Amino acid sequence: MSAAGLADPVEHLADFVLYIMPGFIALQLYRAKYPVKKLSEFLQVSWCVIYGIVLASTVRWVDRRFLSGLLHSDDAGLPWLRFVIALAVAGLLLGTLLIAVRWTRFTLSSNYTPLNWLEPDPQSIWRRVNQSSTEYAVVYLDDGAIYLGWIREYTFDPDAESNDFLLAGARRVDDQLKTIYLVNGQGVYLNTRNVKRIEFVR
Repeated sequence: MSAAGLADPVEHLADFVLYIMPGFIALQLYRAKYPVKKLSEFLQVSWCVIYGIVLASTVRWVDRRFLSGLLHSDDAGLPWLRFVIALAVAGLLLGTLLIAVRWTRFTLSSNYTPLNWLEPDPQSIWRRVNQSSTEYAVVYLDDGAIYLGWIREYTFDPDAESNDFLLAGARRVDDQLKTIYLVNGQGVYLNTRNVKRIEFVR
């Protein structure tokens, strides 16, 4: 097989990676900030390709229209490094834009009742309650202990069976919610796998 024949598959693979890379970067950046339920491998690749094609086409258009081919985005053969870097930057910009759009939707829906329809789907009751609740939580554990406080920090992994959270301003209480003792420190570190139920009270 000739050297040219060997180069063709490499170039095709490089082109495929180029189309996936910016979409992959954008989605990974977004999911690092806002975890979502894991998609099938087919859907993950599909979204990477869709975003990647849009971004690669945009970068090529900008290169031809405004940069006079400085990135060499239309050159045959293996891509130039500057074109690869431009695609990576495009992926970072799209990921940042997706984060900004979600933040804007959440902020507007939280502060203006008529815009509640803009609120993004948190994909979990646990997430929905904790991102907007300012009420005290009564936490009933499977060992019979009861704590009263407010959830200051929490983890959220849509695919995990349990999540950690910190109950701040906490106190151990009895069945009548009378204080047994105050938790003198940062609070109580808990995991939802040990929780029987949580009641939110004013």
